[in-house]
Amino acid sequence: MKQQITQDDIIYFVVTDRFFGRNKRTVDPSDTSIHGGTLDGIIDKLDYLLELGVTAIWVTPVYENIPDYGVSEPYHYYWPQNFERMDKRLLDGTRLSKSAAMSTFAKFVRLCNERGMKVVLDMVVNHAGYGARDRFKAEWFNVGGLGEIKQELAGLPDFDHDNPEVLDYFINNIEDWIIKGKVTNIRMDTVKHVEPKFWHHFKSQVRGEHPDVCLIGEVLFEGKDDVSKLVEYQNYHDFDSIFDFPLCTALRSTLIYDESLCYWLARRRVNDAERPGVLDDDNSFKGGYRNPNKLVTLLDNHDLERRIMSHARTRHPGDGAGLDWATRVTKLCLGALFTMRGIPQIYYGTEVGLEGWKAVDDRDLRRDFPWHVIDGNHHAKQQCTKEHEIYEWTRDLIHLRKENAALKYGTTLTLWSDDLVYAFLRMATDDVTLVIINNGYTRMPTPIQLDLNPAMIPERVVNMIAGGLKHWKTGQPLVMQNGKALITVDGKAIDIFCLGVP
Repeated sequence: MKQQITQDDIIYFVVTDRFFGRNKRTVDPSDTSIHGGTLDGIIDKLDYLLELGVTAIWVTPVYENIPDYGVSEPYHYYWPQNFERMDKRLLDGTRLSKSAAMSTFAKFVRLCNERGMKVVLDMVVNHAGYGARDRFKAEWFNVGGLGEIKQELAGLPDFDHDNPEVLDYFINNIEDWIIKGKVTNIRMDTVKHVEPKFWHHFKSQVRGEHPDVCLIGEVLFEGKDDVSKLVEYQNYHDFDSIFDFPLCTALRSTLIYDESLCYWLARRRVNDAERPGVLDDDNSFKGGYRNPNKLVTLLDNHDLERRIMSHARTRHPGDGAGLDWATRVTKLCLGALFTMRGIPQIYYGTEVGLEGWKAVDDRDLRRDFPWHVIDGNHHAKQQCTKEHEIYEWTRDLIHLRKENAALKYGTTLTLWSDDLVYAFLRMATDDVTLVIINNGYTRMPTPIQLDLNPAMIPERVVNMIAGGLKHWKTGQPLVMQNGKALITVDGKAIDIFCLGVP
């Protein structure tokens, strides 16, 4: 099995220290010390991840980090002081050697791969940890920060990648991790803070010698109009993938905060003067992404303002009805994530409604995984009502996507777009799926009528839709009348009709 990330995959992102370890402490989220999650602990929990259905795990950096920084230890491991060895605090000796050599990470990769789990390693080239400047040559650093974003990132020592010595060091360091650590997938941190010259060298040297290594770039532009900035990294710097933060913003703005679907997602195509939605920017002939199907899509992560469930609780506070609505819209967001184009990424704990907020720093966004809500069969406990409902929904969506070629590879065709309703087809060679989102708070009073326009949809696909689509949960066949699909969707809900449903 190839170990590179593809459109077949569902990525699960963990902050390793906050996930699991044999000796891990579970303390208040305000505690910024290292809690003791380890790579060994991730191996211990592979059964959970496999039962959930994910196919790849992205782990935070494993470099040797600084000891501490004032009131905080480097529990996230983004403050390196030695790029050539692992941090022993990420190893507890139960599954892996306690050796800090890159070969220990290679064993972690092998053990995951043997269970059918791909690995994405988080890498840093932009900066060193606080207080680590003296471990490198003084001329290796920018003064005040340069790069495309001309500032130091949170005051961290900023490497100057216009310096050929720095370029040479990091290109060779990455190759060492590929060869000795068996890295096949890289998530590159803080890409927009790195001088562009670095990516020229990367795609020439690393790509040339290791063409099968997948590079996913974190380029944190979140706005609807930021696609042109993101395109540069996929189109010109030759990244395999980048994170689709604009779609993340669009899903949050619409499904949580009730803004217009046709404004954010896809225009109605009534006239050319309409502003495009983020999915309209998928067209590479009009300055869009080279391949939007390879974008990594997400709802939340360790750097954004808050977790998706906390956004939902902000919009729908209180217990009772408030919690019910928050759970409902979180499920709606997950439904959109797993039916839209791209490679879905889940942040650990999102599948059980874990919350988290950014305040003075990011610690609350990186709470410990709540293992107390998971039972011996690797499911959320039924008595944990909210967690159980979101977990089962997420697990079912993941398994649907894995079994459905249209959701993994299909071309997207918008059938309907207005302020409250978005309907689209996903069409693959021998598969088709129809998805309808009702973003209103009440059930549609009358069925929406979706025209299966033969000028847009091949006849064989129309025949598949008319003859075989069923609701993914109820098994009810799609209602057709006079060549149109008739569907009534509940408030704040998503309906999915696909082939192969019993």
